[in-house]
Amino acid sequence: MPRLDTFMNSSLWRLTALTLAVIICGCATSTSAAEVFPIDLPSALRLASAQNYKIAVAQEKIDQANARYSQAKVLLLPTLAVGASYNQHDGVLQETNGNVIEADRHSSYIGLGAGTVGAGSPQVPGLSVSTDLGDAIFEPLAAKQHARAAKAGSDAVSNQVLLEVTVAYYELLRTKAALAIAKEAHKNASDLAKLTRNFASVGEGLDSDAERAAVEKLVRQGELEAARENLQLRSAILAELLRLDTQVQLDPIDSNVLPINVVSSEDSLKSLIQTALGAHPELERREALAKAAMQRMRQEKYGPLFPTISMNYSAGDFEGETDLPLGFPEAQGKSSGDRTDFNVMVFWQLDNLGLGNRARFREQRSAYRQADLQGLAARDRVASEVTQAYVQVKAREKQIALGAAAVQRSSRSLDLNLTRIYERQGLPIEVLQAIQSLATTRKLYLDAVIDHNQAQFRLYTALGQPPAKAIAHAETSALETAVLPAK
Repeated sequence: MPRLDTFMNSSLWRLTALTLAVIICGCATSTSAAEVFPIDLPSALRLASAQNYKIAVAQEKIDQANARYSQAKVLLLPTLAVGASYNQHDGVLQETNGNVIEADRHSSYIGLGAGTVGAGSPQVPGLSVSTDLGDAIFEPLAAKQHARAAKAGSDAVSNQVLLEVTVAYYELLRTKAALAIAKEAHKNASDLAKLTRNFASVGEGLDSDAERAAVEKLVRQGELEAARENLQLRSAILAELLRLDTQVQLDPIDSNVLPINVVSSEDSLKSLIQTALGAHPELERREALAKAAMQRMRQEKYGPLFPTISMNYSAGDFEGETDLPLGFPEAQGKSSGDRTDFNVMVFWQLDNLGLGNRARFREQRSAYRQADLQGLAARDRVASEVTQAYVQVKAREKQIALGAAAVQRSSRSLDLNLTRIYERQGLPIEVLQAIQSLATTRKLYLDAVIDHNQAQFRLYTALGQPPAKAIAHAETSALETAVLPAK
């Protein structure tokens, strides 16, 4: 089929073509100065899983929640303290009967506990337990649910980040294909501009047609530069998500842009929503947080019924020496020996005559109701996400078919128009509309495919599944004819 370059055999055309080639090569050299990093979607998802900071923070929250759960499970275990202490007193003392005497004394202690002075119990017990029994019962139950919520939350964050990476990758793929479309349109417009100028120069065409074609060439050149700019911007966005150097130019290696299917089109919207409500990690997180809030509420409701237990045990070697004034010869001198102290207390406590306990119960009851309502809101949001993605998938499937047919017809229209010009049955300017139509329909098809693929991954993620898992059973809808130009 004849193309525009059939008519480009004049010396003027060769000179213009050479100039244009130099310009294009110069632009390509400046663009390729940045390091190019080929990448595909599976590699991007693996990099994000290993390096994205949001995923890393979410995983750290799992460790934090598990540590708090471990801490809550050992509230009834005693605290161990081993140490030594020394005490010295110089000056007056008051006896239990009220007499004030002059006394110098010092004592030392070593063993379980520390801070043993005189007849009092050690200030730091060797083995000690002081726990509200209600806290020991309900704290582990609440902490366990928080650990479960952290795990589900990490899965939800990971799925969302990987979805963002998938969308960003397809945006990069869109801009790469759009650049190919812009290059094709610019070449067609450049050929047309030269052809109309040649026709006008020999009196077979109009100067006004040549000017219109020149304007079209400038417009297409502007779109080409904008496409190059957009490619670099989309590369930087994806590189940020992958924690790569944003100066590196990421290059998607997909050879063609084709629609894919990761969710069966035979599944009904109702069944998809039910699947999402049973598997979405965000809903599991909300359920766990609600159960944790319920345990806090029960803790405040039944807590006053449980006592606080305090047990202290100390054992060690105690040595003391005193130097009382004359009249107390039996108390002068040094003595030492083993010493054991054991204390047990059990008591029930009502804060602020019980009004404080009641206020805290009302607070936790409200927190539980809020968590329950937030869970219901999350269910509605998940159902909405599934519905929106499902509607987008169905709509884009129709647009893809229409776009592919439009591209084929516009491409054939361009060829037919070129044939007429080649056979001297019309003016070159008549090709202008066909060039514009081909560029427009290619862009419409490209947008339909990219939007469809993104909607597929959104739908799959809304079902509670990780995007990386979708790639394993993704089906590519191959078309009989190439709809986009070669890159």
